[in-house]
Amino acid sequence: MNDLTWMKLAADEAIRAMPYQTFENPRVGAVIVKDGQVITTGYHEKFGEAHAEINAFNRVKNKTEFLGATLYVTLEPCSTQGKVGSCAVQIQNWGLKRVVVGSIDPNPSTNGKGIKMLRSAGITVDVLNTVENKEINPAFHYFYTTRLPYVQLKLAMSQNGFVAEKFGKRKKLTDELADTDVHRERATRSAIMIGSETMITDQPMLTVRHINISHKQPLRVVIDRRGRLQNTNFDFSNNWLIYTENVLFSKQHSYVKLMSGALKDILIDLAKQNIQSVMVEGGPSLIHSFLKENLWQEMLIYTTDKVLSKDSLKGISVSQKPKNEVQVGNAVKKVYINHQGGTQ
Repeated sequence: MNDLTWMKLAADEAIRAMPYQTFENPRVGAVIVKDGQVITTGYHEKFGEAHAEINAFNRVKNKTEFLGATLYVTLEPCSTQGKVGSCAVQIQNWGLKRVVVGSIDPNPSTNGKGIKMLRSAGITVDVLNTVENKEINPAFHYFYTTRLPYVQLKLAMSQNGFVAEKFGKRKKLTDELADTDVHRERATRSAIMIGSETMITDQPMLTVRHINISHKQPLRVVIDRRGRLQNTNFDFSNNWLIYTENVLFSKQHSYVKLMSGALKDILIDLAKQNIQSVMVEGGPSLIHSFLKENLWQEMLIYTTDKVLSKDSLKGISVSQKPKNEVQVGNAVKKVYINHQGGTQ
């Protein structure tokens, strides 16, 4: 078997991780091979816990088995201490002969430094520059290569293409199973974004529920250009951020920031706060704005079995074919990818 084949096995390990559990950390897989045989495998399982290489290492009791072995890992071993210590530092002491890396870590904290550390320790390091890791961790790579958050649009619609019966009236479209899937998607994102109309109409909590997570809740972001939320009774003091063009409103609370009116500027500001990814759950108006400005990378459309009257609020139509679609509860979930990049 050659390097690409072993790396494919490492990628298979990486996809065993659940995105809602790894959160802002990339899904990474590792395989350690000696004399053409797999000694051990591992993957990064949860945000803040041991990385793939360490999990693989810890599965073997007799550490002498690693002498002269080769480590295949989908992403460059980290060089910083972080939450769990530097993987590159620990790997230096295993007695490995060679490390094969799928792709260099785009995070500036490691970017090339992990490889340099291993080579300095006398370990041969080869980089394959495979695409698997980018495909497995699109938000992670997008954020660190563009310095903009990865934008995922999400909308639930009725079977006949509407999102609500009329303005100002709430209508539940998804069932419990579909809701759980939405919360699983939420748990992968650094922030959830809506518009003021959705906030006033639905008063959503925008928290991850229905599933267990060990990481922090996403930041809750509201676009309120006119300052409609200025005199409401909503409590925005805990993990909320409101962007507004209303100067007076922006001066009243620490969680309100003055915006220029451009969505791109909001994304730039969120990136400065290390927000890697944003799920936009706002109504069709906000979704249309992101589509119009090509500021999106992924879109989820949940088409449910509910039917609304013809005078209801219209959803959106998508001309391109979905990357995939699956039945979740009472909804068909379609996933669309922006192949034009959406980086401007």
